[in-house]
Amino acid sequence: MRKQWLFRVYYILFAVPISLAFISWIFFPSFAEFIVLNLFRYEFESKQPGFLWAFVVNTLYTWYTFVFIGLSGILIVAAWICIKKYEKTIQQDRHYPSVSFIIPAYNEENTIQQCITSVFESASNYFGIAEIIVVDDGSTDYTYEIAWAAIEVNRRKYPNVRGKIVRHSANLGKIEAIKTGVNKALGELIAIVDADSTWTQKTLQTLIDYMNSGAKTAITGYVHPKDGENPYVTLQQLEYSQGLGIFRCAQSLSKSVLVISGAIGLYHAETLREILNQRKIRSITEDLEITLELHKRGLNVGYTHAAQSSTYVPTSFNSLWKQRLRWFTGWIHNTLGIHRDMLFNRKVSVSLLLLYSLMFEYGGALIDLVAFCVFPFIFWFAPDRILFLLNLLLFALYVFGVGFIIQALAFRFSYKQYSKKYLLMYLPFYPLLRFVNVCARVVSLVKYFLGDKGSWHSR
Repeated sequence: MRKQWLFRVYYILFAVPISLAFISWIFFPSFAEFIVLNLFRYEFESKQPGFLWAFVVNTLYTWYTFVFIGLSGILIVAAWICIKKYEKTIQQDRHYPSVSFIIPAYNEENTIQQCITSVFESASNYFGIAEIIVVDDGSTDYTYEIAWAAIEVNRRKYPNVRGKIVRHSANLGKIEAIKTGVNKALGELIAIVDADSTWTQKTLQTLIDYMNSGAKTAITGYVHPKDGENPYVTLQQLEYSQGLGIFRCAQSLSKSVLVISGAIGLYHAETLREILNQRKIRSITEDLEITLELHKRGLNVGYTHAAQSSTYVPTSFNSLWKQRLRWFTGWIHNTLGIHRDMLFNRKVSVSLLLLYSLMFEYGGALIDLVAFCVFPFIFWFAPDRILFLLNLLLFALYVFGVGFIIQALAFRFSYKQYSKKYLLMYLPFYPLLRFVNVCARVVSLVKYFLGDKGSWHSR
């Protein structure tokens, strides 16, 4: 009874960020005017701006205020409540179902050994039975040979874990490799692991404990971009902590996680096998399409920050751009094409999350691009250009301060057991990655409506 009362109090917190956004929206202009007069000592004359200029500026000011404070705050509150609920409800269960790892691989000779070794270690720390199936999807390098050797070495080291490799004679695509592995799997549960990803020793047991505690059909965990000094990797570490540590964690509050990541995912075998054998997976983002199929069946999908994995991410602009085009085109294809009926699905939480993404990620990208393009005109037609720039500077500093708090909380939610605070110094450069995402989303929208649904072979 006390727990129910406590969580009802938690849900009242959703009103706080909206209230803060409204207060900020009302009082920030007066605060900025006070700073301009008293700190910058700039004397200005009140001039009546043109109607169109005032409309554009006020619209953008309202949009960014409520997005950065209101909506971000709601997601943070949801993620925090989800973590608190997880900490209070998680408990180890004595039921340890058998698990089959499926590792689809195509030309992954540089990463496959690390991946196989990590899942063997994770499986060996699990109390139940586990097997590992690597599916070489017609690789033209030494993926098969390295995978075979890694399995043989680890089978001797961990005799309680079985392992084998299956080979396609030709490259059939990732989804066919997954399907091959799933149809050969003997486990009650299936864990999907990308060949360029690694798990920690506790990842599998943590996922099992979380699945047992909440009657979920599929779950995923946190994905960490592998450490490196490459600036692209650093910016993606900031991005992943926000996208997974806050947004995906918030989705889990209603058991409506939209994507089971290819780097870390655990499914009930019968359900996944049924989807793969009865449905033709058509998009280039197969993880999103499979997850939406789960939701279409009214099943619960969760996320836990406690289960960790690591993955390699793009280290150059070219590879990053191709990845984002694939992600965003696949998302549009699923949302507006394959699963457009999900926008108004009976599972309201999923519909709201899809509409949120469509409006605030893709619609927001269009608004960001428009704001960038019209800025020269806003500056040129400003009643007082110096005053406009000073106000813009103050608003930018204000947004950066809010972003700093959000990022710090994202690290807290994502990396509870170790610190990533040093990454905060790179936060001023994060808008560069955001701009890349904005451009990629707009391009993917245009390409999709022109008939391009994306392809793995364009990478």
